[in-house]
Amino acid sequence: MKKILFILLVGVLVLAGCMQQDEADTSSSESEDTASEKIVIEDGFGEQEFDEAPQKVVAIEWSIVEELLAVGVQPVGVTDIEGFNKWVTIDEKLDDSVTEVGLRTEPNIEEIAKLEPDVIIGMKGYQGELKEELEKIAPVVMYENTSDEAIEDLYADMLKTFKQTAKLVGKEQEAEEHITHLEERMAEGAEKIEAAELPTKEFVFTQAYTVNEAPTFRLFTENSTVSHVLEGLGLTNKIQDQEPQSSGFIEANVEGVSNYDEALFIHTVQEDDPLFDNLSGNSAWNGLTFVEEGNMYDVGPGVWTFGSVLSMETLIEQLEEALVN
Repeated sequence: MKKILFILLVGVLVLAGCMQQDEADTSSSESEDTASEKIVIEDGFGEQEFDEAPQKVVAIEWSIVEELLAVGVQPVGVTDIEGFNKWVTIDEKLDDSVTEVGLRTEPNIEEIAKLEPDVIIGMKGYQGELKEELEKIAPVVMYENTSDEAIEDLYADMLKTFKQTAKLVGKEQEAEEHITHLEERMAEGAEKIEAAELPTKEFVFTQAYTVNEAPTFRLFTENSTVSHVLEGLGLTNKIQDQEPQSSGFIEANVEGVSNYDEALFIHTVQEDDPLFDNLSGNSAWNGLTFVEEGNMYDVGPGVWTFGSVLSMETLIEQLEEALVN
């Protein structure tokens, strides 16, 4: 009898131990599941952790605004809405309900606070010094676009931040679809441009404007997002003698442009800029090869050269219109 009781007691203890282990395993599993649900974003200051996707987002840099619109998220606050609408030509538009919160260079802290956002997103190189002040309002994500890695390939960095923003707001699939579509558009565009039989495949791309009646040309270097897209279309950047630029371009006057004059001159200039009127009597300009041979192509005033996937799709569409049609 004692032996039977002993065996029963041992069985009870073993069963109790198994139940405790099961409870511990269940607790551990629940803890792991909870941890796996957290959203971890890498920015210029390290890792930022969120328990859930933020619903109310303030974007203080235009490229971030574009990223949000691309994945179907309307920010609650944006810097310089008028400027965004002027410079960033994309199909997706900001709702009238979106609040303007100052300038990109000087966000309005009070207006941002009134919106009670769940997160504020910007760029470390532009608004990083405001991080501490902004963190009094909400968690802050500041991407790093001035590191050596980012500058080496600004297109790859653009995709990286786009994916991070999409991950933050729970729209990773939408971002991947946009990236795939952009790559497909480049491949389609390359076929059309190849069939166009252009006089040369070499190009110079410039965002040009007038400063004190003097023509100024931003010439985009190989590390720029614009250059990557044009090379994806089968063209070759004529500017091969420059180190990667943090901004993706060098500034030049007419003399500087003359170093690359045996190329397609692809340009974007604002409609109200008198650039070409001022150049009409400039003998040095009129003597450039692309001017004499008519190899100048206007992609329109609405290409935001520092934008994300939607702006690059606009660039492809308007470039096809200029080069092929």
